[in-house]
Amino acid sequence: MEDGQSVGTVSLDQARYLAEQSELDLVELNGSATPPIVKLLDYNKYRYQQEKTARLNGAKQKSNELKEIRLSFGIDSHDLMIKAKRAKEFLADGSPLRVYIQLRGRENIFPEKARQRLEQFRQEIDAVIDQPVSQLGKRVQIILKPKKS
Repeated sequence: MEDGQSVGTVSLDQARYLAEQSELDLVELNGSATPPIVKLLDYNKYRYQQEKTARLNGAKQKSNELKEIRLSFGIDSHDLMIKAKRAKEFLADGSPLRVYIQLRGRENIFPEKARQRLEQFRQEIDAVIDQPVSQLGKRVQIILKPKKS
């Protein structure tokens, strides 16, 4: 019991008695099984261990959230190179990337130029298109993902 041994199939009253005698909690592990599978253990310690493993797994888990890079309509080539370097870092981490240009004022009549700039940027960072260039209101965007090596 305390050393992890199986007691076998016992009645509910007998299981409660064993839990009370050993000053442990009766925890149901699988209620859908016939008969239900229960274990005698210190529930607070068990819960602490579960939370601890969840924290460790969460820390080890790599985040693949969508990253964003904003380009301006008249971005200079050097600025574009700096943004491209940052985009390559995001893609190297395995994160998908949204690159967008927010059109303002008179820029709204040239969405095709913004599309060309996004395609130029995509070629610069050498990425695969996840979602093609689209226009949502005043925003022209493309979603990229890293190339499979």
